[in-house]
Amino acid sequence: MYAPHRVAALVDACLLPACHGDRLPGWIAEGLAGDMPGVVLYGQAPAGLRDAYPDALIGRIPSGGTASGPVDGEANLHLGVRPPPGVGATRAYVEGLQAHGVAVALGPFDGEPPLLPFAEGVAAGVRAVTVDTAAALGGTCVPELLRGQLGYDGVAVSGPLDASAVVERWGVPGAAVLAWIAGLDLLRLGPGCGPGVHRAVHTAAARAVADGDLPAARLAEAATRVARLRRWAGDPGRIRRPAQFVQP
Repeated sequence: MYAPHRVAALVDACLLPACHGDRLPGWIAEGLAGDMPGVVLYGQAPAGLRDAYPDALIGRIPSGGTASGPVDGEANLHLGVRPPPGVGATRAYVEGLQAHGVAVALGPFDGEPPLLPFAEGVAAGVRAVTVDTAAALGGTCVPELLRGQLGYDGVAVSGPLDASAVVERWGVPGAAVLAWIAGLDLLRLGPGCGPGVHRAVHTAAARAVADGDLPAARLAEAATRVARLRRWAGDPGRIRRPAQFVQP
């Protein structure tokens, strides 16, 4: 229920120029081709998927508003360069992409408006939602809003736990335990975590369970959700390809 931080994202700077070409950006195609047949040509993608670019998601920066470039040295992992997204845009994006076997992760969810993109994503059966780590650990946005108000029962993914603000306040093992307590399921361990981090996280979680701070049932719930996502990702039936699609 924790993994190295390796995210394949549709980054604005890479995606927008490629939308006028025949194919998805090469780095996306390479990532998909390793385990999924049929990376479809962009020009033959469903209209709902094609028309959703690049308005499917809202991206936020700490000072508010939207970001259209790199944030804090990280890649910009959202598509929301022209906010707000149109009604139905996120649903079209999720349904279109997941029809080709790619599990969509909407984010970052921090409990702040606008919630429409996330509500649409949940209604469309989005497989994952990334949650702002600080917002999750400092509040109840996952159980009350994401799970309760929006009715989401898929995998809730943390932000990278090697972020400086997280490390300085909680440390990676401590943040991992708090993230599971807060309702997150899959934790992203960034490249800055260093050697031995998996054992440290495991030890901290075992201690928290023994002390009664982290219910074993919460870990079981997280494991169930992650296992369900893995089963979906490994099921060839998840890919719905109309006959007119051709292999690039």
